[in-house]
Amino acid sequence: MVDDKTICPILRTKLHRPPITRDHVQRPRLLKLLNNSSLRPLTLVAAPAGYGKSTLLSCWLESCDCPSAWVSLDENDSDLRQFLTYFLRAIQTIFPHAVRETLTLLNAPNLPPLSILVNSLINNLDQIDQDFLVVLDDFHRIKGKLVRELLTEMLHYPTQSMHIVLGCRRYPLMPLTNLRAKDQLIEIGMKDLCFTIEETRKYLKGVLGVDIEEVTARLWTEKTEGWVTALRLGAISMLNQDNPERKMLKLEGTSMYFMDYFLKEIVSQQPLHVRNCLMETSILDRFCAPLCEAVCSLNGKGAQHEEVISGKGFIDFMLKTNLFLISLDSENCWFRIHHLFQQHLQNLLKSNSSPSKIKKLHSRASKWFGKNGFVEDAIQHALAAGEITAAMRVLARYGHNMMNDQQWPRLERCLGMLPHDRIEKDPELLLFEAWLYHMRQNGIDMLNMQTCLEKVETLLHNMPEKASNSATQMKGHLDALRGFQLFMSADAENALKHTRSACENIPIHHKRARVFAHIFQTGAYQMTGDLETGLSIYNKEMELSINSDGNYYAMYLTNLNFIYWIDADLISLRQNSERSLKTAMDSGQSEAIALSLYFLGIACYHQNNLQIAEEKLTTMVQNFNFYHPVIFAHNSFALALIYQSKGKISKTKKVCEDLMNYAIDTNSQDLLQLTQALNAELSLRMGHLAEASHWAEHFHAKPFLPPYYFYMPQLVLSKVLMAQDTKDSQQQAIDLLNQLNDFLASIHNNIFRIHVLALQAMHYDTRGEKPDALKKLTEALNLAEPGGFIRLFVDLGPQMSELLKQLARQNIAAGYIAEILPAFREDEYKGMLDESTHPTAHLPPLSTQPMVE
Repeated sequence: MVDDKTICPILRTKLHRPPITRDHVQRPRLLKLLNNSSLRPLTLVAAPAGYGKSTLLSCWLESCDCPSAWVSLDENDSDLRQFLTYFLRAIQTIFPHAVRETLTLLNAPNLPPLSILVNSLINNLDQIDQDFLVVLDDFHRIKGKLVRELLTEMLHYPTQSMHIVLGCRRYPLMPLTNLRAKDQLIEIGMKDLCFTIEETRKYLKGVLGVDIEEVTARLWTEKTEGWVTALRLGAISMLNQDNPERKMLKLEGTSMYFMDYFLKEIVSQQPLHVRNCLMETSILDRFCAPLCEAVCSLNGKGAQHEEVISGKGFIDFMLKTNLFLISLDSENCWFRIHHLFQQHLQNLLKSNSSPSKIKKLHSRASKWFGKNGFVEDAIQHALAAGEITAAMRVLARYGHNMMNDQQWPRLERCLGMLPHDRIEKDPELLLFEAWLYHMRQNGIDMLNMQTCLEKVETLLHNMPEKASNSATQMKGHLDALRGFQLFMSADAENALKHTRSACENIPIHHKRARVFAHIFQTGAYQMTGDLETGLSIYNKEMELSINSDGNYYAMYLTNLNFIYWIDADLISLRQNSERSLKTAMDSGQSEAIALSLYFLGIACYHQNNLQIAEEKLTTMVQNFNFYHPVIFAHNSFALALIYQSKGKISKTKKVCEDLMNYAIDTNSQDLLQLTQALNAELSLRMGHLAEASHWAEHFHAKPFLPPYYFYMPQLVLSKVLMAQDTKDSQQQAIDLLNQLNDFLASIHNNIFRIHVLALQAMHYDTRGEKPDALKKLTEALNLAEPGGFIRLFVDLGPQMSELLKQLARQNIAAGYIAEILPAFREDEYKGMLDESTHPTAHLPPLSTQPMVE
């Protein structure tokens, strides 16, 4: 269900294990140790740089029958989201359909809490019934504690099939003692990795092509202390020399001395142009032939004819001379230099080049990466070159593509790389920040979005006329977000004004922003009572989207569900959500899938097709629960009502607890408020008026905001006030309902007007004012009948059933009422109330829950 485009893009080269070099020496004693790791959840290979950890692990995987995956880590993978993306993608290289649910969570604008990620990941991994290995190489580069905490939790509840292997320069800050005590850890350290005399002899013979006496091998093993990299450097430096064994015997010093000596020897032996290329490419963590040519200016005018070399020629030369080049893919396209050699070359570059020249190299690298779509690399090198403006332009160039592909986490990470004081002065980057705030959908971020938009307005006002085209595009984005704010303020005329401007000025290739602007333009038309015009414009835009990019058609279809829902058109809502779900699944768009499942579920719920509703809503909760937290909350509310209607009180309670825990874990005040209203509604239905009343004392009904999700907390308040059944509470209830009715009528929100009218009818019925009660109920039925609403009335209980019967006896909407009445099961309803008196059926008491400040 997850499209590759919607997850943070990855470097596939990091998922390739290093190839075995020609001079590799088989080490059976270590392979035997590693083969025992299949019996334990963790294997740790820890030693300083240059001890052959990666080579050993790569050799082992090549000879191992067990399926395996590889990740070469770097500092950027300290970010939990990025680490998990690589970890899961690595697993998918051997099991393509595994861990999809957890992978979906990573693309949520807000990353779920660690506990949720761990539970999802363990459950996903537990579904794999075949043993497999995952090697996390260079784990010492991980600086974030969240990654270590994730692995610690996974190892606390290890799955039977997965075995993790860490390659690192030092022992990680993890509770290894517990693993040792449980015999769940295999350790290979520096002493194990040191070359023996026999391994040294075999290695030198393989590199130098001559027999090596045991005394020589013994001496070299002692001098290098079995450090394979020092041994390798020494062997390479002796190539093409007469009687290399005699020279080896004369060398004195420690292993670190050898390292420094040999590195200087090897570099000094290279032709000048190769030496320069080695130093200049050392600024790159990875490179390919075209990148080498771009950075090193290999064909520069100042070079002598014999010094001219191509990028491919340079790489071929390094491979031929065994200059510590490591291939990163099976196509031999991308490479990196051994880290120790790279560090030495970087030191040489600093010693032999001016800071301005090094910055120029970074600048060239940034331009190449930017031209070829490697956004993060381009920004990183531009910043290293001191070219902050260039780094900002890279993001400005690619930011809209990230929005289109719903790569919100990646967009946020790129913004985080830039100095915030410079972002504050750039309207385009500020708009990206505003979009991110909008996507999070909580109160604090809405305030931050408002601040961003105010700054953008000021900057655009002061922008020079020559930048008019760019300013027009940015004004379009500004108007889209302003239109949303005005819509949420129920200012339909101004919302329409701004969204029209947005639709005119946002370029066709800014797809994510355009679909947003058009749906709120349609919503504004609906709010003014002219839905027909809004739908006509929206449908034309949808047809245009098919011609420009069929994959984005799913988003247009999906967002149309909001309009049908507000209009109480359940027939169109169900048909369109089925269509949007199929289109979204075909194109793999997670956000559209989540919304389609939700709308299909609530449409089926209100039509009393509870089995399909439960299926769709459960699928959304299980697979897309954290993509859109607010939708998740309303989806869970509908699911809880289904469970309650079926008498599944324990499941109802579980939904409430899960939702409350998520709101607390994420510290989301908005979700907490929704969850508390949900608990109050369910408590009231189960007869616990005191708990519902406690919530009502702390809930503030105003301001009214245009509702477009499954329920309104204000309706819960009106039900609680009516249930309290005092003169004062009844008056408060009808006052609130009258205000809500006026508000909803003014914005043409039919779905919630039906609710309000039905509650007004019950209020008047309770007061004995039958004509007014039946009049309000008739209005509600007139709005509800075209959509076929059933559950809305059934949920109101026996009193509503009696009112409907009275109306039918007057031959008003008799046919429609005849469809509704069979769904009432008064005996079952009473049975549920009886069951709710059992202590285990109680929801978490509202008095013990944290209240919204």
